[in-house]
Amino acid sequence: MLYSYFVKKLIRQSFDHVNNHRWDELLKSATPNIHYRFGGAHAIGGERHDKETLRRWFERVGRVLPNLQLKINDIWVKGWPWHTTRVCAVGRHCNAAQWRSVLQPWPPRDHPAVGQGRCNRGV
Repeated sequence: MLYSYFVKKLIRQSFDHVNNHRWDELLKSATPNIHYRFGGAHAIGGERHDKETLRRWFERVGRVLPNLQLKINDIWVKGWPWHTTRVCAVGRHCNAAQWRSVLQPWPPRDHPAVGQGRCNRGV
């Protein structure tokens, strides 16, 4: 499907922005009330509830992990523009998101990517 091609292209571009510390470009299309959660009790764990806080979090990630290079192993896109679900396999973990919704570091336990062994749930 042509739509999924464009979504995958945007996802790859977003990861390129992260790898090159281009936070403003990354967040340009984010909604002001974005909700992002990164699991774990460590320097970059926690939740962010708005665009500015998320930008500051990415700046912190850049300071804590200055050489971070995320490599996408696979991307799954399902649905139409008004109800898209996408999952990115990065290393041994997955990021799952629904269109203009909450980003999660790992998909729900019942997500097909987890069931097929493509992603570890991690902590």
